[in-house]
Amino acid sequence: MIPYTVNIKLAARTLTGTLNLQNKTAVDWGWQGLIAQGCHSSILIIDPKTSQTIQVLERHKANVVKVKWSRENYYHNLSSPYCLRLASGDASGKIIVWDVVSGTAHCEIQEHSKPIQDLEWLWNQDASRDLLLAVHPPNYIVLWNGDTGTKLWKKSYAENILSFSFDPFDPSNMALLTSEGIVFITDFTHSKPPGSAGKKVYIASPHASPAHTKPAPATAPAPTGAKKALNKVKVLITNEKPTAEAVTLNDCLQLSYLPSKRNHMLLLYPREILILDLELSQTVGVVAIERSGVPFIQVIPCAQRDALYCLHENGCITLRVCRSTTTAEEATDPEQSVHELVYDLRSQCDAIRVTKTVRPYRMVICPVNENNCCANGQ
Repeated sequence: MIPYTVNIKLAARTLTGTLNLQNKTAVDWGWQGLIAQGCHSSILIIDPKTSQTIQVLERHKANVVKVKWSRENYYHNLSSPYCLRLASGDASGKIIVWDVVSGTAHCEIQEHSKPIQDLEWLWNQDASRDLLLAVHPPNYIVLWNGDTGTKLWKKSYAENILSFSFDPFDPSNMALLTSEGIVFITDFTHSKPPGSAGKKVYIASPHASPAHTKPAPATAPAPTGAKKALNKVKVLITNEKPTAEAVTLNDCLQLSYLPSKRNHMLLLYPREILILDLELSQTVGVVAIERSGVPFIQVIPCAQRDALYCLHENGCITLRVCRSTTTAEEATDPEQSVHELVYDLRSQCDAIRVTKTVRPYRMVICPVNENNCCANGQ
């Protein structure tokens, strides 16, 4: 199939206003179709169909840094009605769980006085729909009951935790992006904290590992095209701390499991996206930006199709769809075959004029159809 790019002129709707720099990650699109956006110490509830603000939540005293809609995929009836719940965290470390319809705070949580690093409602468990996992600086993850504000358990780690991601295929697996590497946890459960410190790994270049210094056979053809580009930036997951020459996580902007592909994870860097196969412990796909290209800010992987929404520093949003490039020769030799993933550019929107006071921060996509997206900025 020949890759193609579609340029579609769609009129974007804009809500004007000012955001604080700490509000840049405080945006979420819920399953009910509403967008929550932190604006200084307030939270705006926006209907994307009309581009109107339908509710304003005001109780935080500091800038809002995280917002997360509760996943409402549970049974409800007249005696136990459906409600719009939203969790928000601010720069002072306070977490508030909101009843959005009434605009009131259901409960307030305070563990530390530093900004909340990450928030997520637990989704794949039957014990309770009220469980909220939070990263409290510098190195704590805490599981809260979002209905009562009760702390269920607390776990500390050796490095500063920047963010986390759950495996969409196995809720007992999660990965922590830390200041020095990645920590894989395989025993996550809501009933008790993880029993171990997890498996800490690093991202290193192939020559940093003695196991991957075997020379290529003399009869092997030289790689070309996408294979050659992949080999240039191929990295390995190792248990040894990488040397100065290795690729490290110092510039890593984002870590996320792929919801469309089991045992795959993406790492986002300013100028490239690495797709890791966790079973092979190496990259199987790279999306690299040319020298004159605009760096990435954020990537959202889709669940209904192996595709990536990419936000760039100039405000441009691109959509890339995956295709495999395994050749017939590679398929006949399992030892040499590499199932490479190439993400072709399919569509993009116009960039904005970035100035000192106008710049993009984050984007979100509609979780229902994954066809609509919006971005916030200053």
